[in-house]
Amino acid sequence: MEVDHQDVRAYMVRKGMRDADDFAPVTPPEIRFYVAYKPRDDARDAAEKERQRQSAEMWERAKAAQAKRWQMKEHMRKAREWGRENGFFVGTRGRIPARVWSGYQEAIGEEL
Repeated sequence: MEVDHQDVRAYMVRKGMRDADDFAPVTPPEIRFYVAYKPRDDARDAAEKERQRQSAEMWERAKAAQAKRWQMKEHMRKAREWGRENGFFVGTRGRIPARVWSGYQEAIGEEL
């Protein structure tokens, strides 16, 4: 099996088993270590990168859901105001009557 000695040297430096300024020839034990452990380390690094990507996606979805909830709360507040201004009885809490909600949606021209 042919390995690139520069890759072996860089891997050994990254693992802390060789100094960065050590340019001595790569030894057979270093090559065996590289061949044995580099694929495992690459797989572990790839898995960690995937976990980070998934975590970032989950964070973005959570932020989007939070923004949507705040937007709906604002629409509910405005629907209550619209209902009171148009002569409907609308409580300060609880369910908004369907007539008020549909009237508010027609007034703003948007289906929520």
